[in-house]
Amino acid sequence: MVLFSIIIPSFNRSGIILTAIGSVLNQVWTDYEIIVVDDGSTDSTGEVLKPLVSQNKIKLITQENRGVCAARNAGASVAQGEYLVFLDSDDAVATNWLADFETVISAGVNPDLVFCSMEVLKPNGSKKQISCLDPYNNGGKEKGLALAGAWVIKAEVFYAIGGFDEAIRYGENTELKFRWTVHGVTQQFIDRCNITYHESQSGGSKQTENKLRSNLYMLEKHAGYFEKNLRVKRLFLQVAAVSAVRLKDTRQAHGLFVQAWKSKPLDLKLMAQCILTLFPALSKKVWSSHSINSN
Repeated sequence: MVLFSIIIPSFNRSGIILTAIGSVLNQVWTDYEIIVVDDGSTDSTGEVLKPLVSQNKIKLITQENRGVCAARNAGASVAQGEYLVFLDSDDAVATNWLADFETVISAGVNPDLVFCSMEVLKPNGSKKQISCLDPYNNGGKEKGLALAGAWVIKAEVFYAIGGFDEAIRYGENTELKFRWTVHGVTQQFIDRCNITYHESQSGGSKQTENKLRSNLYMLEKHAGYFEKNLRVKRLFLQVAAVSAVRLKDTRQAHGLFVQAWKSKPLDLKLMAQCILTLFPALSKKVWSSHSINSN
């Protein structure tokens, strides 16, 4: 058994996946394994990874394209690590990424989850640092960012809560976070930006449709949580509503905004959003470029 299993799902990332893998191979802490799950790539991913497989630097799993959640679960199913780490194939980590996690784990606390801070690289080249102690800028009321690479989780806890929900195609990390929160995990934090997360440009009808369906799915699946956290519920409803507008379904968008407004009837912004969706052409123009912070 190793301490860490790093699981990297990949779909048609032959041009960049070696950067992610290389950043792991450069780790100061060396008690780990790398599991790459090729999720049905149609590019040269297999050829690119072949030398690393022959050198026993990575384990490679290939499967038909089933999505990132299925790929991560496939990697976890063969992992030998005490802790699991999920890393996206277009991101990179600092050399002390695993060493810092190990320092906290070996300090005697034996946490279920350990988080680090991250640097976000935006499509326009700008950078933003996000602290794990206050990732949502709410004064530290909620700590720990759920994005892949910014946390390690005990394998036994990951299995106990059921792994990633393969019905989800967007916001899968957030949905997993709901379940580990209910599970009552113990957590520790490392306020150091040990991962560079490459923010992709969201867009296209398929991505927007995934966002809408996944948010509605989570609202139903975790209804009890949302009823106790109405602010979060409103945010999910708003994100889903904006997605509906962009898919030209202003009737559905109106209904979602109304649900959000009913949970806070004195909120004039929510009231305005409800009214705006009564005018389809105007609402499409407003939300074609404007966006609400998503999950």
